[in-house]
Amino acid sequence: MRSDKTRKSVMDRAIETFDLPGEVMSGMPKLTVTGDRRLHIESHRGLLEYDPGLIIVNGGAVIVTVRGAGMDVCAMSSEEILITGRIHGIDFD
Repeated sequence: MRSDKTRKSVMDRAIETFDLPGEVMSGMPKLTVTGDRRLHIESHRGLLEYDPGLIIVNGGAVIVTVRGAGMDVCAMSSEEILITGRIHGIDFD
């Protein structure tokens, strides 16, 4: 059985060899923040909590916690989420 170190090095080599975005191979979500009013999350695995002041997203490898005011999920598909409103902070767990 391969160790985690060997597995990660194989993933790193595949990312470099095939010029793939790292988040695709690592299971990490891709976040695009526009100012303090818009957050686009790609490769999510669903909402865990939703409130105008707190939105928690399952990002697969991490949990993304968005804190703000008047936030709304404007659009959501199986792969992407668009959050708008006043974004005060983003945490990763």
